[in-house]
Amino acid sequence: MIGTRITMLRKKLKLNQTQLAGYLNVKPAAISQMESGRIRPSLDKVIEMARLWDVNLHWLLTGGGPMFVEGAPTPMRKKARSKLKKVNEFISAELDQLARERGEVKESEIVNIPVSGEIAAGPPVPSTEPEVEFLTVRRGVIRGVMDDYICLRVNGRSMEPIICNNDLILIRQNKDWRKLSGQICAVRVDGGITLKRLVLDDKERMIILTPLNDEFKPLLVNPEEHQDITLLGSLYYLMRKVG
Repeated sequence: MIGTRITMLRKKLKLNQTQLAGYLNVKPAAISQMESGRIRPSLDKVIEMARLWDVNLHWLLTGGGPMFVEGAPTPMRKKARSKLKKVNEFISAELDQLARERGEVKESEIVNIPVSGEIAAGPPVPSTEPEVEFLTVRRGVIRGVMDDYICLRVNGRSMEPIICNNDLILIRQNKDWRKLSGQICAVRVDGGITLKRLVLDDKERMIILTPLNDEFKPLLVNPEEHQDITLLGSLYYLMRKVG
């Protein structure tokens, strides 16, 4: 009787009547009636059972032959394969999400700082390189807030070999002359900005702006002789285009 074989199949699949009813989209009472022989399942439901679990249709209808199609995976293996597929799909989705999140994090770690202008390093030297509109750095490079920094392009050779013509430099703003004495600084003198090592001569009350290139002479600045002498800050970061 087909009802008996449905019961055998259900127990082999380790399903209760409610679960089997869910697969076949019928009420649990219908499964009970099928198994007891009170009603016969429609051909569509028989074919659906055969399709879902690779059941031998000949066995299901007549009882002849093996329960499952030869060469097909066992119900437990098929169930395990289905679970594995779901796990793989879950892992794949998680990895995709992680990749997107990491991509977003990486993008958020990048900072584009606009180049505000040029800073002289000796007599101006014509630049043959195309202008770079932004200096791109990792966010971890920046300490404090972005407004504390100015990006400038070097024009001149007085700070070679450390700083070369057309380098991009990041100046961290600081107006403390004493604290920055001895450091490479950006200083504005009567409207022109120059990059030099800052030295304070307290005895002579002079500001000495010293080049690193021996071919250039130091600039001696007497504050009383200039209307505008402003310390912008010290060298914080340098980027050089290679090639």
